[in-house]
Amino acid sequence: MEKFKLAIGLHNHQPVGNFDFVFDESHQKAYKPFLDLLKKYPDIRISLHQSGILWDWQEKHYPNHISQIQKLVTTKQIELMTGGFYEPILVSIPENDIYGQIEKLDGYIQDRFQTKSQGAWLTERIWEPHLPKILHNAGVKFIPVDDTHFIYAGFDTDQLTGPFVTEFEGKELTLLPISQRMRYLIPFGTVEELITELKQLADKNPNGMVIYADDGEKFGSWPKTYEHCYRDKWLQNFFDAVLANSDWLEIIPLSEAAEVKPVGRAYLPSASYAEMLHWSLPPKPFIEYEKFEHFLKENDKQESFGRFVRGGHWRGFLTKYEEVNLMHKKMLYISDKLQKLQSKYKDSENYKTAQDNLYAAQCNCPYWHGVFGGLYLPHIRQAIYAHLVEAESLIRQVEQKQIEIKKFDFDFDGHDEIIVETNKLTSVFKPNRGGTMIELSLLDKKFSLTDTLTRRKEGYHLKLEQAVTEDRAGESKSIHDLVLTKEEGLSDFLLEDWYLKKCVIDHVFTNDVDFNKFKSNKFGEYGDFVLEKYDSHVEGNKVTLSRNGKLRRANDVIGLKIEKSFQFADNSETIEIVYKLTADSEKQIDINFAIENNFNFQAGHAVDRFVLIDNEQTKNSYLDSYGERTDAHSIAMIDQYREIGVVLYSEQKTNILHLPIFTVSLSEGGFEKVYQGTTIVNQFILKVSREPIELKFTLMSSDEISVKAFLEKLQTTVS
Repeated sequence: MEKFKLAIGLHNHQPVGNFDFVFDESHQKAYKPFLDLLKKYPDIRISLHQSGILWDWQEKHYPNHISQIQKLVTTKQIELMTGGFYEPILVSIPENDIYGQIEKLDGYIQDRFQTKSQGAWLTERIWEPHLPKILHNAGVKFIPVDDTHFIYAGFDTDQLTGPFVTEFEGKELTLLPISQRMRYLIPFGTVEELITELKQLADKNPNGMVIYADDGEKFGSWPKTYEHCYRDKWLQNFFDAVLANSDWLEIIPLSEAAEVKPVGRAYLPSASYAEMLHWSLPPKPFIEYEKFEHFLKENDKQESFGRFVRGGHWRGFLTKYEEVNLMHKKMLYISDKLQKLQSKYKDSENYKTAQDNLYAAQCNCPYWHGVFGGLYLPHIRQAIYAHLVEAESLIRQVEQKQIEIKKFDFDFDGHDEIIVETNKLTSVFKPNRGGTMIELSLLDKKFSLTDTLTRRKEGYHLKLEQAVTEDRAGESKSIHDLVLTKEEGLSDFLLEDWYLKKCVIDHVFTNDVDFNKFKSNKFGEYGDFVLEKYDSHVEGNKVTLSRNGKLRRANDVIGLKIEKSFQFADNSETIEIVYKLTADSEKQIDINFAIENNFNFQAGHAVDRFVLIDNEQTKNSYLDSYGERTDAHSIAMIDQYREIGVVLYSEQKTNILHLPIFTVSLSEGGFEKVYQGTTIVNQFILKVSREPIELKFTLMSSDEISVKAFLEKLQTTVS
């Protein structure tokens, strides 16, 4: 007798760079207890996908867990799925890298489990219509995608009773529609509700099926789910209920669902799960979309018209967050470099290691942001940049080139950037936005100093007023409904920046701007330099940026020219910087001039990371501290953990401000304040006229000992 089938696929993943304790907690709370329980129910057969990142970690820390999976694969209780080894969003990376990533995970599964995967996990279920050809060519037979994708294409939920066939240029792929209703009921509904729902589906279509595929972390590592799934025995009760109803219901792996005669043909639009499409919207549309969804639900119109309401798409994050775009474009740039070297160097160790670092840097997690931390998690961004910079360093070793300075549209905004590549560092300038330095990476240290995050208004910030601390939360709810906060008073940190928090940002403040006004983001500008276009010139190893701008004050408008030059050397981590300021005025004009730089060493309140001013450490010198020092020459940030330091030395004495960048974001654990870097401001009260004023700086990045020795040498010279 044919039975109604619930096809289950689980996806387990941890980001590149995630803390070891997070891996371990997820293993102890979700991956291990699920497997331990599953072993007791041999009639429950499922599909499992794990990213290569997680396979590698478990192989190292819990090899017995891998052996247990091996046994369940052998008995066919678990079937394994492939995908990109480092869990990339496939549409975000070059096609050549897609094949490489899938081949790497295929190889691991074949070597470790002696099996060939037929199905693939589509990262974040982000679909675009050209994917069937690529996946088909990679040997993939089927993938699960959300029913949302089908609904947007005009299908009714009642039609989604089995697999569908799609193609691109004649390359076929089977699609399994994931039920959103199942994703919300498992494990957040009661077992009784779930069985009732399945029974209703079976009554309509006794030989049919429904697809469930979602994150395995829902079974233990999401907030309150460990207690819900294991201590309160939701998962055991669910398995028992399936067996109790085995006369009409069975659980099968996804490959068996894919082998059922197809329901029909489907061509899907670019899409992901509904929440992702919502998250990708800018703040105002984000709120408007949410309001309209509520309107439809309140007026009982969601089922009739919901298919016509959708958010943006994943690529919207490349517009919404400049930091995502910069990281993405650096990844594409390095991929292109490797592709050009492939024919000649593909068998060299440096090439292979660089390629693996590139693949690791394609891990999707910091390239978007939703209910999970994503982009807002600095340690995840740092890990991506570490792999990108290491790949970059290895490529330079293969190429054996001297210093290069190039001009091209690095970030794809229609304007050329200036890219400086030496054997010690990489720097990128953005002339059309204030001549800002948007990247400074250290090749030897495999580290990006400028991996900061701009403070933004987010659509979900409106929910901060409703958020409660975990000890005040009620019974287990879906993560999509639960609003938690990790601490009180976070609304005080909801500041919004109007420019990108990077380096060499030129301010001409109004005369009243002091530390407190800058700290509160309530400062005015007389100048038009922060966001406007600078002319650029490259000569030898020197980059010069200049702008003929304006000072706009109450009673007059005066021309002001700012020119800044940067001198690089091939085997040096030091940049010599010279500013020249000239006013279109015979008489001297008072200006409140400041240069802003932003650097990030990730841990704001750690004893091994601190600020030095004129080579001295104050009592409160954490990177997340607030401070001001008048008549100083230098400020340094030291990271003893990574053995890195960066120092900005001014030949002229200056007023130095330093203050942290805190963002307020939403993660699976609730609202949280996150340190995203330290802002350093060198402030000068100057008198400018047609006679140029010159300000000289040295920006030096190295280890702590070298930085301190550098400062001592400079101080000796000054004294």
